[in-house]
Amino acid sequence: MEWSRDPESGWTIRPPHTRIAVPNGSGFAVHEVHTDDFHAFRERVMDIVLSSLEGGVAQPPEVALRELIDNLVHAVPCSASLVVEPSRKRFYISDNGPGINRLDLAMEPGYSTATEAQRSVIRGVGLGFYLAQREISSLGGELNVFSQPGGGTYISVSISDMDVSPTIHNGMVEELSQRQNNILFLLTEEEFLGPSQVSAELGISLSTAHRELVRLERLGLVTRSSDGKRFLSDMGKSYLRSILSL
Repeated sequence: MEWSRDPESGWTIRPPHTRIAVPNGSGFAVHEVHTDDFHAFRERVMDIVLSSLEGGVAQPPEVALRELIDNLVHAVPCSASLVVEPSRKRFYISDNGPGINRLDLAMEPGYSTATEAQRSVIRGVGLGFYLAQREISSLGGELNVFSQPGGGTYISVSISDMDVSPTIHNGMVEELSQRQNNILFLLTEEEFLGPSQVSAELGISLSTAHRELVRLERLGLVTRSSDGKRFLSDMGKSYLRSILSL
């Protein structure tokens, strides 16, 4: 169903029922995402996919993933699927919606067919594919979109494993953001933290919390336990002592 009734604002668009397959050992784990709220849908899909891309690439294309998920608003009513390859360097998004009439124009900045209702849940200013393609290209990857009117849309994203890690000088990290410092300080108060706890404590989205934890882990400031929780590494403790002594 495309629409659900919001008692305060009237009819709103429901996100598509989406099945996500991610690598899990020798096979795949399948997640079903079915919600009435587009914001919750976006965050849940991003959390699953970003978690599955860990260890495959230096930096997942978070902006591109967000834009491609938002693009599904144009396909409803439909169902959708997302598959991450075992290499964790490529993923695919497909839907069985009405397709894109002018794919050539859809890839250009500023071209939008978003209705007023669709703009209530996404920006709808015609930058989705453009921003996605720009970020993926900047990371050395490739975006391909295939669509046929009445035949749905199929998107293929390849991701480079190029190293885009922040600079470390004399064993210390240069210019962590205030948010990243806040996460490290949170870890001094709690022995273990996951993305959901960081999200709740700092008032940031789940996907942002996940991204920041992965970045801190890559820098060696945070270590992960066998159940996925993060805790301060010896380097992280040393870093905090150094900034507290300034």
